Amino acid sequence: MGERSESLCRQSLMLPGQNAQLIPPGYDLTEAQHDLATCDLLHPRFSRLQQLPRKAEDTEMALGTDILIAALEGYALARAIGKGVGLDALKETMATRFSGRRRASRPANE
Repeated sequence: MGERSESLCRQSLMLPGQNAQLIPPGYDLTEAQHDLATCDLLHPRFSRLQQLPRKAEDTEMALGTDILIAALEGYALARAIGKGVGLDALKETMATRFSGRRRASRPANE
């Protein structure tokens, strides 16, 4: 429930509470007030639960960044070492993956 709806509901439930003589027999004000009180108790938990996916996504992004950095360093190391047993296939796979990356252009005075 949004803030505006919640505000409207709270105001609407106060009116019957202040005018008990106007409440028809089938209207369960006590149940509605209980539901509102339960919502108030659960609201902090709902807020924490909504933050959980964002924190998980942030953690996944940070881990992915660390893994990518390590992979790029490994690729640079494989290129520096040159040809060797098992390195050619890795270098070829990595070269295919990162072939579209642009290098920073060097200034003309270097």
